[in-house]
Amino acid sequence: MDFTKWIREGIKHPRPAIYLKVISVFMVLGALSHLASILSIAGGPWAAKPLHFQIADLVLLTANLVLAWGLWRRRLWAVIGWIAAVVLLQAIPILLFTESFAAGPRERTILYTMLATNAVLLGVFFALLPRKKGGTPR
Repeated sequence: MDFTKWIREGIKHPRPAIYLKVISVFMVLGALSHLASILSIAGGPWAAKPLHFQIADLVLLTANLVLAWGLWRRRLWAVIGWIAAVVLLQAIPILLFTESFAAGPRERTILYTMLATNAVLLGVFFALLPRKKGGTPR
């Protein structure tokens, strides 16, 4: 069975379905943090932030809301989107362009911790997916 079919079949089971709902709540909270940044409620005036932070806030606000809805509804595209978002919107920028996002060691630690947390969340999701006897994906 291929990867997408394994996920498609796995998200029909109760444990992964409940876990996706929990993750979708965290996605909404993430979207609210980006909205607070855009509205200058958190982190100082949004207009004073560098352009790449402004763009990131807009992209991640939209992505988090769309993915939250899709994960809540157990859509395959949302799970694939979640995996892609962690890799393309977090792992690659953080690992390749750390200096652009973090001025000091404290900020780097925060970014790496966030990335590790997302990796663990994905790992838990894959661990919750049902497996065939013998340990291979269904």
